[in-house]
Amino acid sequence: MVEQVGDRAAGQLSVGVPPSWQYLFTSRFVEKLIERYPNIALRVHEGVSHVLREDMHAGMLDLAIVPFEAASPNGYVNNALVREPLVLVSHKDAQLRPEKSVPLARLDKLKLALPGKPNVIRAHIENSLARKGFGFNNAFEVDAVNLSMDLARKGLSDTVTPCCAVSGNPQWEDSVSWSPIRGMFITWALCENTARSHSPAVGEGRRLITQVVAEVVQSGTWLGADLFSQTEWAAV
Repeated sequence: MVEQVGDRAAGQLSVGVPPSWQYLFTSRFVEKLIERYPNIALRVHEGVSHVLREDMHAGMLDLAIVPFEAASPNGYVNNALVREPLVLVSHKDAQLRPEKSVPLARLDKLKLALPGKPNVIRAHIENSLARKGFGFNNAFEVDAVNLSMDLARKGLSDTVTPCCAVSGNPQWEDSVSWSPIRGMFITWALCENTARSHSPAVGEGRRLITQVVAEVVQSGTWLGADLFSQTEWAAV
């Protein structure tokens, strides 16, 4: 039956994904979709979270992976997918370790390279530091994950990113050091344009996204990540 549905799935599918998901998720998702559903015309749009949300609400995307929001605009639904740690990334000599978390105080007055407002991670870090009475120093506004990571690698600044950007990623594992920030997490959701839910291409895209996310988390490659079940979706 699955093979028959796959054969029938056709049409346009436009998906938005954050840049931090590229290594662990995006390439695998695209490869599997092309292999299973050759009649789907896929468009992948990569962008920071607030840009993806704007594009989604403008009707440019069918599905988008964005930070979870409890109240969705009319015509859109959000289902929580996975929660993961936010991590501090620095140069190799900083000797941060994935298995040892650091307190939020470690970021006090630290020179950071983070996206500009209204980015969710930027706001979360800035607000959390303010509540604790710590100083926030965003030395560079960088809406590009690889650039902020490279600045950290060179010791020009540090950055905070979702764990998926560095966990198991050979591009960075030998050139930077990183640690989870204690108590700091981000919950990702799959946002869907309900006006497009009837499309077989959108339905198969939705199913494959949840499948690939589950496979990556269960493989253990995505450190600290926890899946949301269907029951948990209703309770979020």
